[in-house]
Amino acid sequence: MSLWKSRVSAILGIVRAGETEHFVFGVKGFTWKLNDLKMQYRRLEIAYRATPTTELKTAIANHRKEIGSTLRMIERARSAEQQGLTDLPKDSCTISFNYDAAASWKTNVQGVWAEGKAGFGATCPGFTGEVYAYALAETTVNGGPYSKAVTDGPRSGANVTAYAYADANGVPSCHSYAYGSMTSSNLYPSSYSKAADNYLCPPPFTLLTVSITSGPTSIDLRTVTCKSVTWGATASGGTGVYTSYTWTLDGYVYATTTTGSYTTSICRSDWGGGFTLGVTVKDSSNATASNSRWVSVFEPICSDPCICGLVSTKAAIQPICP
Repeated sequence: MSLWKSRVSAILGIVRAGETEHFVFGVKGFTWKLNDLKMQYRRLEIAYRATPTTELKTAIANHRKEIGSTLRMIERARSAEQQGLTDLPKDSCTISFNYDAAASWKTNVQGVWAEGKAGFGATCPGFTGEVYAYALAETTVNGGPYSKAVTDGPRSGANVTAYAYADANGVPSCHSYAYGSMTSSNLYPSSYSKAADNYLCPPPFTLLTVSITSGPTSIDLRTVTCKSVTWGATASGGTGVYTSYTWTLDGYVYATTTTGSYTTSICRSDWGGGFTLGVTVKDSSNATASNSRWVSVFEPICSDPCICGLVSTKAAIQPICP
C-alpha cells in the first residue's frame, strides 16, 4: 500500500506538550523544514560560542549537511511539481520507517538528556530514504554554560538508521533538545520529523520519609500521677515543604502540628502498660509518610512495699499508693 499519496504542497503538524511532529511534502513543506533546520543551526552556533568543543563543531558540520540535503529536496520537489509527478507507483514494494525524539530531565542526578532516532527500509528498486538524528543537552556547571551535542547522519540508502543521545549534569539554566527525521528520496519527496524540547532540570526526587528522633521510649509514673512529655519527628525527601505532622496514640489522632514537635501529658490508668506512638507527615504535593514506636508506661505495683507502702487494718493489710 502506498504510504505517500497525491497531495498539494503542505505541512501537517501535531503539537504535544514539549513535542512537535511534522509531515512535509512539496516545495512549501521542505521550505518550512529548511527554516526549522536553520533555527536549530543557530542554536548550535550559540552553544559553540559558549563552549567551543570538538563535539559541537562536528555537530554543526553534520547539521550543514542536513540543510544542504533539504535544499536538494526542495529542487527535486519543484521539478516534480512542474512535471505533475505527485505520486510514485510502488508495485510489490514494502516500505518501513520510524522517527522519534524525546527530551527531559534526569531523575537520579540533576541534569538533562535528549534522544533522537530515525530509520528507513524499502524493497522498492531504486527507492531510498535519508535519516538524521540530533541531540543537544545544555546546563550550568560551576556558574558557566556547559553543552553536549551529538548528531548522526544525514545518511541515505535503502536500509539506514540514525541515532543520537546527549546528556549533561548541572543546574539551571538548562535545556535539552532532540530531533529525528526520515525523508523519502523519491521523485516526489516527503519527510517525517519529530522534535522534543525541555527547559527543566529539577533536583532528583527522593522518597518522603519520617522518623521519631527524640522523646522518651518509656514513661515512669510510679512516683507521679501525670508527666508532661515531648516527642520530635524529622522528615526528609518528598516535594516542597512539610505542611503538617499528625500524631496518634494507639491509632487515634491526638494532635496535628506544623512542626515536628508534639507535647502532651501522660497519666496513670490510661495506657495499660504502654501505647503505640505514631506520626504522619505531609508535604506540598500531599504525599504522606508514617512511622511509629512503642512507648512503655510504668505505673505503681501495689504489692511492692518500697513503691506503695503498706498500712494495717483490722480486715487486712491494704496498699496505699501515692
